[in-house]
Amino acid sequence: MLLSVAIAHTLLAGLTVAAPFSLPNGFPTPNNDALHQIFVAAGGSLPNTPLPTTLPSDAVTTLQVIAYNEIFEVAFFSSFLNNVTNGVEGFTDLPMDKSYIVDILTAVVNQESLHAIGANGILASANATTIPACNYMFPSTDFESAVAIADLFTAVVLGTLQSVVKGFATDMDNSTIALTGLIASIIGQEGEQAGGYRMIQGKIPSAAPFLTVSTGEFAFNAIAQTFIVPGSCDSVFKTIGVPMLDTLAVVQDSIQPTNQTVTFTTSCTHVTEGKDFVAYLSGQNAPVLVPVTNVQVTGDIATFSADLPFDNGFAHGLTIAAVVGTDTGLETAADVTAAAFAGPGLIQVN
Repeated sequence: MLLSVAIAHTLLAGLTVAAPFSLPNGFPTPNNDALHQIFVAAGGSLPNTPLPTTLPSDAVTTLQVIAYNEIFEVAFFSSFLNNVTNGVEGFTDLPMDKSYIVDILTAVVNQESLHAIGANGILASANATTIPACNYMFPSTDFESAVAIADLFTAVVLGTLQSVVKGFATDMDNSTIALTGLIASIIGQEGEQAGGYRMIQGKIPSAAPFLTVSTGEFAFNAIAQTFIVPGSCDSVFKTIGVPMLDTLAVVQDSIQPTNQTVTFTTSCTHVTEGKDFVAYLSGQNAPVLVPVTNVQVTGDIATFSADLPFDNGFAHGLTIAAVVGTDTGLETAADVTAAAFAGPGLIQVN
């Protein structure tokens, strides 16, 4: 299954969402009694090891992106849980016992709550700006689509946290090196979630031998483009300071593991055939660059095609696409991110 930004925006038409997001227990800033109840529901507590009192500036940005993402996840899974618990239309035909699904989603809401509280706690300890909640909107209209969305953004999180660990280790700062084990533990926890979402959809739990790498910039933009109510998060965007990219979405409803031509839409109307390229990230392979073709512009949206050479080392599960202006010198996900002006296009290959 594929969730594209274009599909998401279509489903969101007319949706009204209250904000800023919060929970009855006070999240994202619960008191001590509420925090204890979150520990119980999550199946464990926040780590009680000392927190860093200083952080390099890039580590601060990284943790702010993590907090921004985790608060979004709490909002999404809280909405999902509410829909299942209250038997909202589209969320009554369930693949397993309702009480079991409620238990799963309750645990995930509280576990993601601790991820968010933990990231903000580290920022506060280092006297850095913490991240509040925004207004959120979700394109899921039924149980199946909600699980597909959870599968997709969890795959992005797993890819992003790879880059976080690498960045913290590269800083060679005692404060960030100490955080690498913590992030690795979250990677494992998110991986457990991902396998569950895939099984619910009838997929093999483990998508590929090496999961696709992503970056904080791509994760930030994926959430901003698809799940944030416009205008509700401007102060957070300014605090984090990650560049905003033009949108990129795949038109097809399903991408199979075979060589094919893919149609994209983008809000970047100056994308140019013969000049621009689609860069694909899949697994742990070097980026694959293919030329943009068949560009057509209608109003403020451009449509174009690009080959997806799946046999050239692509993996099942997540592939990330971005539009760049060169086909040389892009050897890593960080290189692609730095060169991208539209993206990320998120593809689930099944």
